Amino acid sequence: MEHNRYTLRIVTVIHADDYDDTVEAEYPCAYSCQDGTHRLKYDDADNGFTVFKFTPEGEIQIRRRQSSPIVMREGYAHQVDYETPYGSIPMCFALQSAVSSLSEAGGRVEYTAKIHINGEPQINRVTMELVPIERMNSDI
Repeated sequence: MEHNRYTLRIVTVIHADDYDDTVEAEYPCAYSCQDGTHRLKYDDADNGFTVFKFTPEGEIQIRRRQSSPIVMREGYAHQVDYETPYGSIPMCFALQSAVSSLSEAGGRVEYTAKIHINGEPQINRVTMELVPIERMNSDI
């Protein structure tokens, strides 16, 4: 059975020197894969339309409307002025690890990144679970 409608569940565990937090979100999502690059497209209420890509080389690319793209790969630090509803914030992203099991049947991406926000370091552990709508409905 081919699935073309999905729900994307994202859990981000944030650890910084002065706090820990967990952020959970769920969005309707479109999935596609071309030449081994997996694409997730969803509309985040806080950040707008988002395209998340996971390449065969393990690179992660995140593009959000009105913001510079974020590129993360191991051994590479990507600096960007990130646009938020509160203004532009200087950020630096460094991927520490990433794995993916995405397919038309669903799956997940898990990655850990060190992020400097205004010079303050934090570690983000992100789990993105892609669930076909049909499977969600059959679980009820």
